[in-house]
Amino acid sequence: MKRKKAEGKEEANLGAGDVGARVHFTISKHAFQGPFTCHRRKTNLVQKIMRYAGLQYQYAVWECPVCKKELLDVAQANHLESFWMIQHILENKLISIERTINYDGKTFFVRFPTSITQNWKKHETAEIKILGPRKMLIEVKG
Repeated sequence: MKRKKAEGKEEANLGAGDVGARVHFTISKHAFQGPFTCHRRKTNLVQKIMRYAGLQYQYAVWECPVCKKELLDVAQANHLESFWMIQHILENKLISIERTINYDGKTFFVRFPTSITQNWKKHETAEIKILGPRKMLIEVKG
């Protein structure tokens, strides 16, 4: 079902009854890896530098040769996210919770609240990055 817009362009107005059968498709695991296409041209890998609080951070982006738009693939986005995490640590803008350290006679352990762990699954692992003897970052990996 279509209707006319004021400017003369048609606009689709679909309802649940207008859709036929279900459509199934698969997204390639390489779908979000560069180079990308912009303005019918392949993007170029360009090195960028970001400075913050005396730190220099070098990263790569895919840049359109026509409009200079910068695009990130999954690996680059993860890399840049690490820098932003460091920035939040330096600015002390992290959400923090205080938990009691437990000891079972052999091992020290910390219990996490269910509001944090509700999407965790059995057999996931945790990567612990040691910042010092009493400071660490924990990343849960699936």
